[in-house]
Amino acid sequence: MTLLTTHNPIQPLPPTTARELMKTFIDQDTDALLVGACLALLAQRIPEAEELAAFAEALQEVAIPFPDSGLRVLDTCGTGGDGASTANLSTLAALHLAHLGVPVLKHGNRAATSLCGSADLLEALGYDLARSPEQLLTDLRAQRFAFLFAPAYHPLLGRLREIRKRLGIPTIFNLLGPLLNPGKPQLQLLGVAKEALLKPMAGALAKGSVKRAFVVHGKDAEGRGLDEASIEGPTMVIEIIQGALKPLQVLVPRELGIPQPPKDALRVKDRAEALGVARGLHGGSSHPDYRPAVADAVALQVALGLVLHRDGGLDSLPEYFREAKASLEGGFSLPFPASYRNEGGPPAPFGRSDSTHASNPLVLPHAVSGQSPATPSGEDRS
Repeated sequence: MTLLTTHNPIQPLPPTTARELMKTFIDQDTDALLVGACLALLAQRIPEAEELAAFAEALQEVAIPFPDSGLRVLDTCGTGGDGASTANLSTLAALHLAHLGVPVLKHGNRAATSLCGSADLLEALGYDLARSPEQLLTDLRAQRFAFLFAPAYHPLLGRLREIRKRLGIPTIFNLLGPLLNPGKPQLQLLGVAKEALLKPMAGALAKGSVKRAFVVHGKDAEGRGLDEASIEGPTMVIEIIQGALKPLQVLVPRELGIPQPPKDALRVKDRAEALGVARGLHGGSSHPDYRPAVADAVALQVALGLVLHRDGGLDSLPEYFREAKASLEGGFSLPFPASYRNEGGPPAPFGRSDSTHASNPLVLPHAVSGQSPATPSGEDRS
């Protein structure tokens, strides 16, 4: 019998079978062709919360743990897979939340099926993806931001990267990424690309360590799905509190005082543009690459994060949105250690032309080392 005979995922799997299937995926002896076939079959349906939780548990059992920081940390991420090619809103929101004093422990990876992943963006800004857990703990306590690069904590998933790239479609791993943060955040803002994923993802997330979370799904101006809160159309929100799912709520951007953005104002065509948009947001409203619509979209994600961090309700969202937008208009400093810029750390954001980084297509020749640059889950673009 083959894997497809014993663990055929075309129908919902019991938790025990789901755990066994995931262990088979990461087994080096499993035929890559069979793994690809199973992933393609799984992608044809919406998984159930129990399956997602079981898959995540199997991967967490073999993951490298991250030490407890003693802080009430937040993660912001999306599943990807919406095909919208928007800027890295969740990553930008994470950076700005840290600037506002919220401890953010973000978990992410390079792009798999999108233009620019969270790791790609942060690396181009000068973030050191190879920092040790001890260094990251220091960063988190001092700077209120640390990024857990997924391959460092889930090394057994490395064999699946090429399979996923060859498939060229979002897979179950896009959904699992947001459930696998080894720092076990107590707070989470999680975006899903399909409305039908709201309840399964919320149900799976509720079975983990999170104490409070928002699982969101937005619509763009044409009604297409987005894996983030939307400033173009309505956003559906399921809140999780202490393992319980609250009734679905709907946010309407115009009711929050957010203007309708110009068509495609949030879209980017390639990595260079994604980085330019991020650079403009970091530089504030006086920067030539600043996009007001991107600032609005990031401010909305930030406001949701502030609601979680400050134990507020969604009725406080307009106030927090205005706070975030005003802060973004003035620009903000990156929550990275000062040593990155003045003690020979990673490349200065968009800056060095030394041979080590001259061939890096992500690094844009903009800022100079030591100066404040104008800058910006699953394998995500968020």
